[in-house]
Formats: sequence, structure tokens, C-alpha cells
Amino acid sequence: MQLPRPPWSGRLGPAQRAVADGLTAAALVAVATVVAWQSAGPHGSRWVDAVVFAAAVAGGAMRRGRPRTALALTVAVAVLATGSGSFPAPWVAVAFVMYAVPQRIARREAIWLLVGSVAAAMVGLAGLLDAVWARPGPNRVAMLTEILLLLTVAWTIGYAVRQQALHTAGLREQEAREAQARLAEARRAMSEERLRIARELHDVVAHTLSLIAVQAGVANHVAAERPDEAGRALLSIEETSRDALREMRSMLGVLRAGPLPASGPGLDDLDELVRRTADAGLVVDLQTTGARPELPTGLDLVAYRIIQEAVTNVLRHAATDRCRVTVGFRPDALTLEIADGGPGAPAASGGHGIDGMRERVDMYGGTFTAGPAPDRGFTVRATFPLTLKAAA
Repeated sequence: MQLPRPPWSGRLGPAQRAVADGLTAAALVAVATVVAWQSAGPHGSRWVDAVVFAAAVAGGAMRRGRPRTALALTVAVAVLATGSGSFPAPWVAVAFVMYAVPQRIARREAIWLLVGSVAAAMVGLAGLLDAVWARPGPNRVAMLTEILLLLTVAWTIGYAVRQQALHTAGLREQEAREAQARLAEARRAMSEERLRIARELHDVVAHTLSLIAVQAGVANHVAAERPDEAGRALLSIEETSRDALREMRSMLGVLRAGPLPASGPGLDDLDELVRRTADAGLVVDLQTTGARPELPTGLDLVAYRIIQEAVTNVLRHAATDRCRVTVGFRPDALTLEIADGGPGAPAASGGHGIDGMRERVDMYGGTFTAGPAPDRGFTVRATFPLTLKAAA
């Protein structure tokens, strides 16, 4: 996982950040040196302080890109300069580099680098202090304690900053994944809504145009010999087209305000469907069995649409003037059966009517079959489970 940069880091390039880090390290060492001189008085060569200062600048500049090299350089210089009068200024530079080590190196290796730096300090205090500077110097235990505290605190702060950065990056990735999931869900809902609208329009248009086509054919056939019957057919066409326009306007009008509502015609409107179909020349024998329960609005609409589509297919393809519609209410299921005895082509020829009916049934976890009857005709069956959850 890539660590996020601080808000100000985006304003600086790599070279500018290296220069800023080098100047910061130099400033810290300079302040520490002045404090050391003020407390103990300067002793030792000035060139040692210059070397420490240069090492601090170089190590600070390299701590982001090459933290291992920067740490090795500053630790080596700090060990050699431990006995100078500027202690603990050399180790301040090491601590400045150590702060970046756990942020850019794996934790296990970073811990070993911390241990190695402390061990190098112990070696320097044990042998080099007397050998190089030819004097016993201050208390070695106090110096080692200061070094250990300085490096450990720097390492711990750097590690804590890394963990916080990782936590923040994780939260951002989680937010991004959640945003993508919400976007995918919105797209899926939009796709389902478009599909639902397409189904509704298909049912309304296909059923209405089938009725109008049949009635127009009747009117054209009897116009000369039976003008009264032709007039009734034209009146039925007018009524059917007005009803279809009213339903389509209601359906399309809500698209400006939001999703298409589930409300619409239901099983209570089957008598009107039977009447209009009879005007087109198809007699529908409607049978209802069982006590009707309270149906969800969406299921009521789907059941009506399936019957409407099946009856329309009979009108268009079955070459018969009669069909049977059976609506069965049971405590655990709603069953629909639309059957005809015609010799015509299967009701599934062409179009998407059968597929649309199957998709509607699948939405409610039901079962759907459509195919030729054993003797003759075509039968459509749909079964919807009725559960407490579905009826809520």
C-alpha cells in the first residue's frame, strides 16, 4: 500500500524535499551544538564539528531516497565524533534520519537498523572515546542512555506516523471501494428500472396494438355490409387507444420525478381486460379459485401483465376465438394458467413476450413454463410463492 504524502509535500519536488531535509538536519545539529557548547564549553577540533555538520546535511538530504545509506553515514560520523565537545549533536542527526527509517523500510529490517545503530554507539563509547580523544570523557552510561532514548523515540515516532498513514490510506481505499460499490449499485438499479419500463411499455403497446389490429380488420371487413358492426369496432378501437395512451402517459410522466412506481393495473382489472379482448373477437373464460389474500402491489401488477401478455399472444398467434385463464389462490402460492385450444403457431413465435414473462416470474422467485399442450393449443403457467415476507 502506498503511503499518502503530507498535504504540503505535493508542492515540492524530490530535489526540493531533499534540500529542505538537509537544511532541517543542519539546523537541528547547529542548535544542539550551540546548546552543548553552552553547557560544557567547546573542546575538540572545529573540523570535527564541520564534518558532523556536513554529514547531517548529506544524511538529511538522502533519508527519503536512500535511508540505509543516510543512516550508515550519520551513525559512522556520530560514533567517531562521540567524544567531541558537541555531544549529543552528532546523534541528533542520526535521530533525524532514524525517524524516516520505519516509514520507508519494512518493520523487521527497521528494528534491526535501530539495534545496529545503538550497538555502534556502544562500540564507540567502549573503545573509541579514549583512543581517539585521549581522555576519559563524560559518563559513558549517561551518554549511552541519551543516545538510546534519542534514537528509540525518533524510531517510534516515525513508526507511529507510518501506521497512521497506513490507517488513513486504508480508510481512503475503503471509501473508494464503497463509492464504487454504490456507483455499481446505482447503475444496476438504473438498468433494472430501464428494463422494467421496457417491459411495461412492451406489454401496453403489444396488447393494445394487437386489439386495434384485430378490430380494424373486423371494421374493414364488415364496413360495407354491416356498418353498425363496423362502427362498434371503430368505437372499441377509440376506447382501447385512449386507455393505452392514458396508461402510457401515466407511466412516462413519472420518469421526470423518479423511478417508475409499482402501482398499476392488477388482478382486479381482469374483467376489463376480458371485456376489451372480447371486443377484439377473443372470448376469455376467466376462472378464479380459492380465497384471494392481500398481494403485494408489485406482484399484483406482474400477475396482471403475465395474463395480459399471454392473452395477447393467443389473440395474435393461436388462430382461435377462445382461451381459458385460471387464477388460483392458495395460502402458500398464486398460480396462473392461460391455455388455448387453437391449432395456430406457438405463442412464443417472435418477439420477447415469453422471455419477458419468465423474467417477471423470476423476480419473485416463482416458476414459469410455456409450451404446446399434449393434445393441441398452447399453455402458459406461472407460480408465485406467497410468504409472509413477500406479502409485507
